[in-house]
Amino acid sequence: MNNYFGCNFKQLLNKYRVEYAKSLLLEGTYSTSSLFRKCGFASQSVFYAAFHKIVGASPLQFLYKAPSGHRKRFKVLL
Repeated sequence: MNNYFGCNFKQLLNKYRVEYAKSLLLEGTYSTSSLFRKCGFASQSVFYAAFHKIVGASPLQFLYKAPSGHRKRFKVLL
């Protein structure tokens, strides 16, 4: 797995989870406070750490940087 994907299983799984989270954020169907459960993370802090490591920004920063045509209305609940 390391040779083929260039990362271990946990890193690969987190990449897919974060990509799913990005799509849900852009759709505007979930609040940032409940998104981590929908994407399979055990806690919000682990989700934020993985998201920041992969995307380079927090979920809210990602939303603010996304072009307005690519996102729908979103909820911000902290």
